Order: sequence, then C-alpha cells, then structure tokens
Amino acid sequence: MPDFDDDEKEYLFGFGSIINSSTHASWLAASKESKVEALPGAVATLKSSFGYQRRWNFRSTTGFTALGLCPIDQNGTQDGSSSGINGVVFQIKKSMVCDFDRREVGYQRLSIPLECLQFHTSCKKQAAFQFNGDEKIWIYVPSPSQCLHADENHPLLQSYVDTVLQGCLEWGGESMVEDFILMTGGWSTFFLNDTPSSRRPWLFRKEYDTIDRLLQKYAEKTHYADRRHPEEFASAMMKLRMKGTWSIPRRNPNFTGRDKELKELEYRLATQDSGRQRVQVVEIAGMGGVGKTQLVTEYCYRHFPSLYGLVVWLNAESSEALVTDYKQLLADLIVDADSNPNKDTNEIVAEVKTRLFRSQIPWLLVFDNLEDKKLLENFMPNGAGKKGHIVATTRPNESIELLRRAAGPQNMNGDSNAEAAKYISDTLGHLPLALGMAAAYMNRCDVTCLEYRERYSMSEENGQSLLRHGKLQDYSLTVASSLSLSLTAIQKESVVAGDLLKLLCFLGPDQITKLLLRHLLRWKQKTEEEPEPDSNARTSFVAAFSGLLACGILLATSTLAKDSRHSSALIAAATLSAAAGLAMNDSRARVDSKMNDIMAHPSIHMTPEVSSSDFSAFEYEQADLVWDILKSFSLVSVKEGKGNMHRLLAQALRSTQPERERRSCLKICVNMMRSIWKFQPEKIESWSDSLQILDHVKAVVYHSLDHGLESIYLLKAARLSTQVAMLSSMALNAFIEAQASLELSIKLLDISSEADTPIFQKARAQALHELGRVLRYEGKYTESEQSLLSSLRIYEELNAREQLYSEGLAATLHELGVLEVKKHNLDSAASFLEKSLDMKRNSSTLHQLAAIHVARKPSDLKAAKALLKEALGLSRHIGQRAATLKQLARVTIRQGLLDNAEMYLEQALELYLEVYGENKNHMNVAAVKFQQGALAIQREQFEQAWLHFSECLRIRRYVYAYARPAGSTEKNPTHLEVSCVLHELGRVAFAQGRFETATETMKSERSILERLAETASRSERVFQARLTNITWLHKCAKRMGHEDDMNKLMSERTRMKNARKKDLSEPYGASRSISLVFQNKALECRALARRFALQKEEGNIANKQELLDLLMDLSEGMGNDSSGPMKHPVEEFHAELLRWIHEPHRDRRQPILKACDDLR
Repeated sequence: MPDFDDDEKEYLFGFGSIINSSTHASWLAASKESKVEALPGAVATLKSSFGYQRRWNFRSTTGFTALGLCPIDQNGTQDGSSSGINGVVFQIKKSMVCDFDRREVGYQRLSIPLECLQFHTSCKKQAAFQFNGDEKIWIYVPSPSQCLHADENHPLLQSYVDTVLQGCLEWGGESMVEDFILMTGGWSTFFLNDTPSSRRPWLFRKEYDTIDRLLQKYAEKTHYADRRHPEEFASAMMKLRMKGTWSIPRRNPNFTGRDKELKELEYRLATQDSGRQRVQVVEIAGMGGVGKTQLVTEYCYRHFPSLYGLVVWLNAESSEALVTDYKQLLADLIVDADSNPNKDTNEIVAEVKTRLFRSQIPWLLVFDNLEDKKLLENFMPNGAGKKGHIVATTRPNESIELLRRAAGPQNMNGDSNAEAAKYISDTLGHLPLALGMAAAYMNRCDVTCLEYRERYSMSEENGQSLLRHGKLQDYSLTVASSLSLSLTAIQKESVVAGDLLKLLCFLGPDQITKLLLRHLLRWKQKTEEEPEPDSNARTSFVAAFSGLLACGILLATSTLAKDSRHSSALIAAATLSAAAGLAMNDSRARVDSKMNDIMAHPSIHMTPEVSSSDFSAFEYEQADLVWDILKSFSLVSVKEGKGNMHRLLAQALRSTQPERERRSCLKICVNMMRSIWKFQPEKIESWSDSLQILDHVKAVVYHSLDHGLESIYLLKAARLSTQVAMLSSMALNAFIEAQASLELSIKLLDISSEADTPIFQKARAQALHELGRVLRYEGKYTESEQSLLSSLRIYEELNAREQLYSEGLAATLHELGVLEVKKHNLDSAASFLEKSLDMKRNSSTLHQLAAIHVARKPSDLKAAKALLKEALGLSRHIGQRAATLKQLARVTIRQGLLDNAEMYLEQALELYLEVYGENKNHMNVAAVKFQQGALAIQREQFEQAWLHFSECLRIRRYVYAYARPAGSTEKNPTHLEVSCVLHELGRVAFAQGRFETATETMKSERSILERLAETASRSERVFQARLTNITWLHKCAKRMGHEDDMNKLMSERTRMKNARKKDLSEPYGASRSISLVFQNKALECRALARRFALQKEEGNIANKQELLDLLMDLSEGMGNDSSGPMKHPVEEFHAELLRWIHEPHRDRRQPILKACDDLR
C-alpha cells in the first residue's frame, strides 16, 4: 500500500472500469506515481440515498456507450436495477485529483457523504481504511449532455464489459459480478462483441467462460442473446437504415503515393460544405488508364466509416446501368424495401433519392465512368439530411492534349505540328492505345509530330506497315499502324527487348513484373543453349515412359488427387531388379535407349522456381533495360511496380510472328510457367502466390491449343490447365472458369498423337475427375456423373495393367460417393465411399460416410459422430477440418447439444475465413451461415436466424450468379442451394408472424423450383420440394385469410400429385420413348446453345462443331417424332440456330438467347 500522509489522502469511488486494478498502471504513470502499480481499495456499496443509479448511458466520443450515473426519479424507481451501486473506494493522493479530472472528460466530480457508503469486510482484497469523517470521497457523474442510450453508432462493447467484470471478479468474485449486473440499468440490444478474434474467446479474453456464463444467466437483463460479432452487428444494423459500403472495387494493397491528389479531393469536398443540406459534387477527369478508379477507391476506403457512414459505387456509363445499380442497392441494403419486380424505373430512382435526402448518416456516391453529365441531374438527390458528397469520374476527349503531354512540348510547337497532331488523332481514331504508342515514339526517338506523320505515311506507301503484310487484318488498323514504327525502333535499340515483347504477348495482360521478365530471360537463354531432342525422340517419349513403368521403374510424377499433388520436380528413380532386366525384350531396350535422351532434356522436367538471389547481375540489368524500353514506347503501362499490356496490342504482336516463331515462344512460356507455378491444394500458403500469376498461366495454356505443339508441351499445358481449374474453384468459386479450363485440358490431351498412352490417359482421368467435381458444384449432376464415370473407367483400365493408380481410383470413387449423397441415393453413395476407404482411409471420405448416417431414416448419430471424430484426427487441411466441424455441428444439433453445435460452427467459420481471406463470398462460408440459421431456429431465436439466412442468401446469389436466367432481371439464380435458403427464410418470417414476407419469399423459392423442374436432373427431389413449397404457401394464405388462394394451391397440389402418379404408373410405349428422347435431346441442345451464345471467346466452353452435330441429331429426331407437341417449337428453334450460328459473336448472342427462351 502506498504511504500517503494524512493531509494528502483523498478517496475515489470507482463503479466502472477503474475497479479493475490492471487499468491503474497507465494513468498512475501519467500522474508521476510510476512506483505504484495499483491503488489500495475497499469494496463498498453506494446507497440509493445518494440519489443516483448506475446505467449504461455515457456517450463516449470514441464511439461506444460506457458506464455512467443518472438521478433516481422522484418516485424512487430504479429502472429494473437493484438498490444501490456496488464498487470500490480507492485511496488517492490529493495531487492526483486534477489528473482524474482530465481523465474523466465529460464527467462532473461530486462529493459522497460517508454515511452513504456501506463497506464489506468479507471481500478478497479489502484495505482497512480509517475514516474520521473529514475525508473527501469523490465520484464522477456524467454531464447531462453526455447521457444518452446506446445505439448502433455507440454500442456496448464486450471489451469494456470484460474490463469491468474482471475487476469485480478480482475484488469480490462471482457474487460481486452478479450484484453489478443486477445494480446496473441501461443494458442494450446494441451489444457488440468487439474483442480480438471474437469467435475464439479463449485466445484473448481473460475469464471469458465465467463472464459469459453470468451474462447469460441474466440474459433477460443483459441482452446477452443480442450480442453480435462485428459482421453480424453490421448486418443487423443494415436493417435500420442505408449504411455501409456497396460495390466498391477491391482495394489495391500496394497503393502508394498520390497523397497530394487524395488531399486535394478531400479538401474540395470539405470546403464546399456550407453547413446547409446541400450535395457537393467533384469531378475527376482523365483518359482511360490514368488511375482515376484507383484514386477514388482509395479515397473511399480511407474515409469509411470515419467520414462517411454510407459509400456507394455506381456504374454511370448509361441510364440503364444506374437504374440497375439503384435497384440492387435497395435490395441489398434495405430489408424493408419494396421488392416488387415490376416497380417503375422512376419509382426506384425516386425511392433511393428520398432515402438519401432523409438520411442522417453522411454519405458518398461515386458515379464511375460518367458519360453524360446530364445523368447527375436525374440520379442525384436534391439535398442531404446531414452530409452528401458525389465524386464523378469522366473520360473527356483529349486526344491532342494526350499527344502534347506524352510527346513533349518540344515536338508539338508551331501550327504545322498542331495540324499534324490533329491528322494523327483523327487517323488513329482517337484510340488512347494507338495515340500513346505514337507519342512515345516521338518522345523516345526525338521526332516532331510533323516528322512522325511523314514517317507514318511513308511506311504505309512503302508497304512497311504490318497491315500491308496482311498480318493484322482482324485487328484495329490504328494499333497496327502505330506498332509497326515502334517495333522497328525497339529492335534497333535492343534485340532482347524485342524478343521479350514477343514472349509477353502470350501471357496475361495484367500483373507484368520485372521478376516475370527475369524468368522469361532465363528460360529463353536455356532454350537457346540446349538443343531440342530429335523428332524421333519426341514422338517416342510417351512410349518410352510407358515402357519404363512396365519394367518396374518408379516414376514420381505430379498428379491431381489429394494425396499425390503437383510436386516441384519430375523425379525418376531406377529400381530395376536383375530378374526384370533379364526379362526385357529387345524392343523395350530400344525404348529405354531413346528414353534416356529425352529424360536428360530440361524441357521434360518441372524445374524449381528461381529465387531472386539466384538471378545474375546480367539478368537484372537486362530486365531493367527492357522494362525501361517497353515503358518509354508505351507498350507497357506501369503502376505501383505492376505492368499492363493492352489486349489489342498483345493480339497485334502475336499476329506479327510466323507460326514457327510463335510455337517456339509458346514452348518457352509453358516451361517458364511450370517452373514458377507453386500451387498445392493442401498448402493454403501456396494459393496467394499462384493467384498472382493465374491469368498468365490461363493465357499461355489457351494459346497452346492452336499452334501444333509437340505432345510433351501439350501434356504440360494440360496439367497446368487442370491445376488452374482447381485453384479457380477452390479459392475463387469461379466454377464456369474452372469448367472451361478443364474442358481445355481435355482438348489439349485429345489432340496429341500420344493421347492413348498411359501418361496421357492418367492426365485425362485427372481432368475428368476435377470436371466432375466442378459440375457437381454447379448443380449439373447428370453431367458430373458422366465425367466421373469416364474418369473411373480410365483408372480401372490403367490399374488393371499396373497397380500404380489406386490413389486416383480411390479419389474418383470418393467423388462419386459425394455426388450420390447430393442426389440422396444413400445406399449407392455408401458403396462408393466404402470402396474408396478400402483403398485409402482419409478424413474426407469418413466425413461423407458420417453424412450418410445422418441422412438415413432413422439416423445413426452415434456412428456419425464417431466417424467425424476420427476424421478430425486424420485431417491436416484447414478447409477439410472446417467442413468436418460443420458436419459435427449438424450432428450435435440433432442430438440437442446446441451449445456444442454453436462452438463447432464458430470454429468452422473462423477456419474458413482464414482459408479464404478477403474472399468471404465463398460457398463454404454460406454453408456455415445456413447451419447457424438452423441452430437459431432450434433455439427459437428467429431474429438471429433471419440474419444468418440472409447472409447465406447474399453469398449464394453471388456464388451462383452464373445461373441467373439470361436477359432477365431475376436476382435469384436457378440453383437448388438458393431455393433451400429462401425456403428457410420463409419459415422464419412465418414464425415471426410476418406472413406477407413469408409468402413473397416462398414465391421466390417457387419460381426457382419451377425453372429447375424444366430439366430432367434431380426431378424427384425438385418435385418433393415443390409440394413442400405449396404446403407452406397454403399455410401463409390460411393465416392471412385468403381462401381463394388456399383453394387454388390445394388444387394445384392435387394436380401435381395425380400427374406424378400417372407418369410413374404408365408403361413406356415406343412412341412415348421416342418423344422423351426427342425432348431430352432438345433440352440438351438448348443448354449447349445458351452456353455457346454466352461464351466470351470463340472456342471457349461450347464448341461450334459440337452444337452443329447436336442440331443434326435434333433434325433426325424431328422426323421421328411426327406428332409430338414439341415438334413445331423445336423446328422453329432449330431454324433460328442454323440462321445465326455462323454469325459473329456480337450479332448472334441475343437472337440465340431469345430462341432458347422461346423454346422454354
């Protein structure tokens, strides 16, 4: 205890955070009492006769509600709190009072009469104070202006509550905590769990279990059930008003500099504020590519939520785009918004403008790429309730100004140069890319604009333009003309720069770095130094490889099954026994001789990535030189160390190369990409680096299809494409892109002359396996099954010859089992999974078998839990562990162990967020939110259930956006996962008595199920879901007293059941079979035609020839089905497709999509 003189002693009654002695050290040091770690104290109760009660009512300037006091009203009521205020009386120095006054800003210091205090002698740390009645005992009471209830902007914070209650536990144990809770009013539903890693309280919260248990014990008072984690709190508050961020582009983590522009933007918006309800507008003008979007994006992130409570990013290229964004804004941010799909455009715009005008939250609207400034008048509100700012980015026509700035004023002086600049701008079509190259040429070669015009004209007249050689007839004339002069100048200045430019055009257009240039230099040099294997060796590579396998050589090659992932090198280790050597025949010996030559060639091996320290000084110097040249000629634009090459320029560069040169460049690019590709599915840390070069790998693989590469390179490209698909689906949920990559992988393997050899067949089986998985994610169960069965057949054939493929076989059996679980064919699923387990026991298969035990009727929860516990013991992958925890939660919910289930779900969510990082819109995250919603329903916590299911719906709409009906404003994708969560939302609304909301939600589910019913897949499951949906719609109609709707729904249900019964009982005659085959063929053709129309590039996803073959089959079917009801619609569909299929993409898209919709 500090030794204070009697005349120095005063006392302070602490009733909040000061009770916790661990908080004393920081302000004691500030009071120059650094030798004292904590003040001595005595537990006491301040009697109600003092006239105050304790409440959560102090509005902190840092954005939360702290403890304070308020007078007891004249009737003596305590607002539900027990009489008195428990706390601790601390002994302080008189000199410390001024320091406390400064610390307690917003509070007034009052004196407490000694008789108003009751001391407790039985507490843990009681100090024996001696009072003579003259001592000053102080208490701090909030100023009336600071006394306000907690709200969404000033919630109760769990970290603050912990500090206070830890102090109570320190002084008086659990009984003091309970007294504190009972003696405190103002507990609020605005209760934020702000502690670090709030879902893992054991990491950071001291005594969290005791505190949470006691808060839950008095939950009716503390609103413990309303305590939310940060993202849940934000989601709940969205209901109350428009608040948050919407559609802002992803922040660039490498954004640096430009502070001057950011401060200027902030200054202009701030200085225009006049204190009145006005909307301030700042326009940021500049040509495409100057970084307007990056600048404004950074401004948004820097000032939300400190300056703005709502930030909205709008596509302002057209009135239609703005209307679409406004409509989606209402749907996403406002729960009570009218979801009427037929709402008039003017009504939508007016509603958003009105809400912004009335908003008491400062807001910022960004109108990106504003083409017509008149749109601002129509779409911006007339005022703002508190503060409204608008930033508009525009692209003015500044062609001549661009030439002047980029070429330098010394090359633009005089009237003749001004006329030449206008001529060049007009000739190049005011295209920034072409103008940039022209200006860069002038600047680099120090020629005037007039001289450039003369050289440009001369190259055209002399036939030196790339156009004259017929190489760029499919590309922009302006780009070709500018490029021809630049390439000549670059080749004269640096041959290496010209060579690397030829390689770069086969890579992705973005994320070009100096490191990438150094890798290209290294691999170009390796290719030049080492001779190609002779043609006979190349053609016999796969045969030799197969021969080695047959003779017993162990070859550790990269695979795509979970336990045999891509390694960094292809390792060959000879284990030939003497007996095997004697048994080899002469032909195999000849194969081995050629194999030795091929395996010695570096292009066969996966070379480890070169670290930055392994590059030579020469390679650094050359890469820097090339970087500078490409920048100076405007062939690569650089921001924050990352380069970008315009797509049109890359197309032009590829077309300038002869076919042999293109083939050589592609080989270098394939080898280079294999050397730096780090992706390993089981190692999460490899995902980030792989994502950085993902687009480069996709580009190289895509170009490998059409240039006659040898089988070795086709195999390498195919394997890369398969792994690209795995990364796309696992990390990004990009299933359509993943499907395209896998189909491309299969095409690369199929065009090889060695397609039937074991090594190519294994690669094909791996690609088909992954394709089956991706198709399952897309909900295409029939196509998924076909792909997986094809993979299984290949593995079985290979394994019959040599027992080297059991892992791939086990993985495919597992995936077939998962598919059967999804289709609710539980016996078939169990059979596949048990066969897989016989080959290899792994956590994911145990997990799926547990799911079967849960799904069976009656379920075997004990067996399921045992399997899941075993799976947890085997699991080393974070994602798999999260999935198993999620399944454990499902089991424990069924067992009634709801607290355990909540813990498992929180742990699963934490792991998923660790895996996916910024990509929180992942289907696995949505699955956890769905389970949390189901748990909340079990506890009858319907408000929380609504929040969880709403978040699940938002993510699933994002993930399955590709399944939205084409050309429709329908926001719900045609996917069973979306219909399931809509159904649960309808159930929650029904339980809350919101019958109209329940009806609208169930109708949305019904719309999806009707679209799904058009397809043959999962018909029984969809049929049962439709019956259930009608039952719930009938319940809603009954509660609302809508008898007509009730009768219609019951009649519809009866018709459906009768029609189903008839379908199942009628024999399938020959005519019926023909009609069904014809119908399925038409649906298959419609699906393929839709994909063909929607593809972005020729040959991507759907192949024109495949569609033509299917149309031919359909034509034959029309002849056989002479009287069916579908014949006439199919004939019209067939004729329309034949009319448009050979037209360019931009012309055929809409007519084909319309034909598909008409057939539906």
